[in-house]
Amino acid sequence: MFNYLSNNEQYTANEEMNFETLQNAKRDLIGELEAIIQYDDHIHSTNIDASKETWEFIRDGELIHVGELLGIFFYLSPYQRQLVEQGLQRFNNRIKEN
Repeated sequence: MFNYLSNNEQYTANEEMNFETLQNAKRDLIGELEAIIQYDDHIHSTNIDASKETWEFIRDGELIHVGELLGIFFYLSPYQRQLVEQGLQRFNNRIKEN
């Protein structure tokens, strides 16, 4: 079975449920990101202001959902959160270098 914990964290009986919840949150993140891409495409393909405003509002709601789902992801897997934060730090360092 896939271990989403670091090597020195213990696996408990409740971890199976946490694993499934974590996987669901990741799948939901994919869905939210796909929706954001779709709304961005709609926004950029029209010159009707009311349509743009509507799609921007909906897209922004999807971005909030991304944050909420990342909260689940980070809560259930502190080890993976550390890796994501490490990647963000690397990116920020690259920006500072340029």
